[in-house]
Amino acid sequence: MSLVSLCPAFAQEVTFTIVKTNGATADYVMNSDSKIYYSDTQIFIKSNGETVSYNLSELRKAYFSVNDDVDEVENQQFTIYPNPAKDVLKINNLSDNQCVTIHSIDGKMVKRIEISTEAEINISDLRPGLYIIGVGNEFSKFIKM
Repeated sequence: MSLVSLCPAFAQEVTFTIVKTNGATADYVMNSDSKIYYSDTQIFIKSNGETVSYNLSELRKAYFSVNDDVDEVENQQFTIYPNPAKDVLKINNLSDNQCVTIHSIDGKMVKRIEISTEAEINISDLRPGLYIIGVGNEFSKFIKM
């Protein structure tokens, strides 16, 4: 199993929130010693000297925040659909001129796009599989059929 680092280290203290498919949430305070890694099936979070892991199939979304107002961040979460998608991935609830990145499950960036509040992203050139899409400090996963 090879691990890929999602973020090398944090310059300031932030909160990393995991939202599971059953609605349960978990918050992790991330500092300069914290790291996040993922493999093809799991995400590993090293925070405050402890490491926890989650199966990617259990996660609905994950995001970073720099304040304690999780509800405000939650309301700003972008949405993607359909999921799974074949040729086009639709995305909305964005601020103007956002940078969207799509990473393969092995951590390679496969697309980087500047988009406005709502957009359609052509994913027909991607191979079928699980991908991570990021907008600012928010991340979600989608399946390319």
